[in-house]
Amino acid sequence: MRIFLVSALAGIVHCASPSLLAQQPPAPAPKNLVGNGGFETSFRRDNLWQGVDGAGFLTGERGQVPVLTLRGEIADTAMPISVGLADMNADDLLDLVTMDVLGYLRIFFNSGDKQQPKFTVGDLGEIFLTRTAPNDPTIGREAPGARLAPRIFPTEIAKSGKRDLIVGNYLGEVLLVPNGGSAQAPDFSQPPDVARLAIPTMKDSNKRWGNVFAPCTWDWNRDGREDLLLGEGSYSANNIHLLVNQGSGAKPVFDESKRYVIAFGDGLEQLTPNVVDYNGDGAPDLLVAERSGKIAVYLNKGEEAKLHEPPPELPFASFIAGPGGSPLSFGGISTVSTGDLNGDGLFDLIIGKTNGRIAMTLNTGTKAEPKFSAPVELKGTPGTPPLQIPSGWDLDFGVRRGNFLGFMSVVKGTEDNAAQPTEGQSCLRVGYLPSQNKLMPAPIEFTQAFSGFSLKEPSFGSSPEQILTYGPARYFMLRQWDRFRLKANTSYILTFKIKGQISDGQAFVGWSGFKKLSDEKVVQGERGSADVQKNEVEERVFESVRFSPGPIWTEVRKEFRVALKDKNLQDLTEMTHALLEISFSIPRGGEAYIDDVKIVERPST
Repeated sequence: MRIFLVSALAGIVHCASPSLLAQQPPAPAPKNLVGNGGFETSFRRDNLWQGVDGAGFLTGERGQVPVLTLRGEIADTAMPISVGLADMNADDLLDLVTMDVLGYLRIFFNSGDKQQPKFTVGDLGEIFLTRTAPNDPTIGREAPGARLAPRIFPTEIAKSGKRDLIVGNYLGEVLLVPNGGSAQAPDFSQPPDVARLAIPTMKDSNKRWGNVFAPCTWDWNRDGREDLLLGEGSYSANNIHLLVNQGSGAKPVFDESKRYVIAFGDGLEQLTPNVVDYNGDGAPDLLVAERSGKIAVYLNKGEEAKLHEPPPELPFASFIAGPGGSPLSFGGISTVSTGDLNGDGLFDLIIGKTNGRIAMTLNTGTKAEPKFSAPVELKGTPGTPPLQIPSGWDLDFGVRRGNFLGFMSVVKGTEDNAAQPTEGQSCLRVGYLPSQNKLMPAPIEFTQAFSGFSLKEPSFGSSPEQILTYGPARYFMLRQWDRFRLKANTSYILTFKIKGQISDGQAFVGWSGFKKLSDEKVVQGERGSADVQKNEVEERVFESVRFSPGPIWTEVRKEFRVALKDKNLQDLTEMTHALLEISFSIPRGGEAYIDDVKIVERPST
């Protein structure tokens, strides 16, 4: 009887076992440490390549440079877009010439008429003048990108029958950029060496006497040669300087022997001058934009037909007022240009602002007594849809390196037939937008990498822009820094899907451990000196994998084990820092897609 019962029970257990197993939940999928690895969430970023933001306003990239503040400190300060008015295509209409803080040239050709200007999208120029080579002897200790914050002026100094460009920059350089096209179709090409465009303003061309230069040209002494007026932004007592042209139109010469202060700042800073006959007496006056956003007026007494040396100073007269009588203010450091935009014979104002936009103020007065309407920010025609930046990722598509028309944007499979996401509904698309230029040649030249550049390892803690500062313009990078944690003595697997026309593809996974072993110690030295000695240890490790996909989705895979060698860090259970970087370059006209980026803990066997 016992045997029968045991057999029966055994049969019951045997029969129930498959049913019980079927009810067991499947093993959970390993947790992905990469946030938004499928690029399902994103936020909007205006696509500014054609100079129009998502709301339709004419604009450019924004940025900051370190300058002396009102408190006497050096601090990063927002700089304005630089503006100029000139007929750039010989159709007898004023066009709008801009150069933004990063150095991108855009010309908004006027498609309206003399009474009603119309600006749609900007033609993007081929020049990018703001890259600074490492250890450049002419720059010294300036940071990369030290040619930022350029100020532009369309000039006829060369007497060539077409408009060239004169540019001042943060370094205190003045650059003359020749128009290689025609009066009807300008062309500003990237020079092999930006330094060759420099016009010295001292006999010793290696010396500098100011920075944040804002130039304009005018035949001040009426000798048939345009002279150079410079606003500068180096100290608290900035001035407008006049440098008399001692050369010719084809080769202007300026130096300190004929440099004069034509208008004293008297406490105004970050000065940008523009010459105009303000009160209709036939003498050139100055309008000067400054730090607070007001426009100062300096009136010429009109007594001198030709320049005397030193030239007579132009005294400050007033700030330009708005309809209510109070000074107009444009909310920070500004730039100014003038021209008749509505055909009434009076000069109007165009203002470049630190928000990247451009304001217009119409003159409603008379030639002798100008008055100005409330400023209006100019609108154009939105050129291209905004970019969708993936949440949780840092991206670099070369905006600070002159990678014309490059972009990275999240796309859905329903809106991009070539995408075909491998998971979810979205993936990341990388490539180049088509040019919308009307007259100027489309920019196709890329600023080359500087000698000695090598992307052999990640840079812990730096942004992608800092890592690729000296790299080729066409490099793209996506990155997560300290967005996930890695456990010590643990194995992981990195995978992602990618397809497209890619070269130099590589991915880095890095981690570091840090520990402070004891408090800092101050050691007294000779003559009252002191040295702070730190007792701490840090170890950095990274793994890399190269990839070269084709036109179909390819999985890139890298297994790695997180560990540290330093004995002082052996008790760490989690790494202090962790990063993931994926970088590559693509040819002009190429594109790539990335999806399903994962870092998961390797299952134990």
